[in-house]
Amino acid sequence: MTIQHSASTTHRSGLIVDIPTPAMAPRREIVYLKAEDETFIAGRQALVGHSLVFEDMFLVGNSSSGEGRSAENPIFLEGYKAADLEALLIILYPTTDDVIAGKFTLTKEQWVGVLRIARPWRMEKIRKLAIEALSEGAYGLTAVDKVALGLNHKVASWLIEGLTTLASAAQEFPLDSIEEAVGPRTAYRIAGVQMKANPKARVTSISVGRNRCVAFPIAAIHCVFCCKPMVTGGLGCQSCSICLRSGILGAIYVSPSAETSKVFIPSSIGSHCFYLPARHVTCSSCHHPAIPQGITCPSCNRYHAGSTNMYLALCPPTQSQPVPSTEDLVREAFKNEIDECEP
Repeated sequence: MTIQHSASTTHRSGLIVDIPTPAMAPRREIVYLKAEDETFIAGRQALVGHSLVFEDMFLVGNSSSGEGRSAENPIFLEGYKAADLEALLIILYPTTDDVIAGKFTLTKEQWVGVLRIARPWRMEKIRKLAIEALSEGAYGLTAVDKVALGLNHKVASWLIEGLTTLASAAQEFPLDSIEEAVGPRTAYRIAGVQMKANPKARVTSISVGRNRCVAFPIAAIHCVFCCKPMVTGGLGCQSCSICLRSGILGAIYVSPSAETSKVFIPSSIGSHCFYLPARHVTCSSCHHPAIPQGITCPSCNRYHAGSTNMYLALCPPTQSQPVPSTEDLVREAFKNEIDECEP
């Protein structure tokens, strides 16, 4: 199989999937598709093999009009982008390099384009492949990206994770910027979740892979020597350099591999206090240790190495009720949208 561009006097050149031999792909098995100004051809069996919608929607081989059987009379895919269809064909017809590497080298926008086609055409395996690819850290989906893509393409994991991050990090994601990205209705429902969550809370939970981890603001970290807060303003993550502000709930979390032990310290510090080695304080943005190089207490000037225990006060002194989980509040507020998502 080769891929080439073919010019036409009636439309701009498009990606043409050239079937090697007539014996392998007789003319009746070829489908001509047109998106925007570009015309594409592909094997009927490859399309129908991944989605019966093609056979039902386009009536390939059964149309008396001959639509889809020639470049002069292609099936016009109204509302679809040529770039998205091209990305889909890359998946359907991988190159030798793709096969050898065992993966596709599509860009973030190309994978999103594949999603835009895969869901309405019920290409379940290809949809799952696109979701798994975009979920990799290399594509850097932000919380806003996950909410927008989760809503548009009905992906529950992205929707829940993105909404929880936005609702937990109110100072990092102002309402105006959220509204611009996901629309006013979604933005104000996120604000409602933020209001329901106790503004003085020091603990929530987030999903990290298959683990549910305790997340907290950096203000919860106290010096093991003087019992004073280790960070009073902001802290730069030593792995990704992002600024972790003290007021953001869920800015850091306890590594799933951490071993903690409950301790009893003066009530002025707070309740539910634990020892936690500095190396297990993990950044919620990059999912790597936030202070692997250690940190110095600003009050007593004592240095805490990565293996040094710190106090983690999960509830402030004035906290009298259990802190609600932001993720649970998100699931409640966006129940209908989450229920509409597909596996």
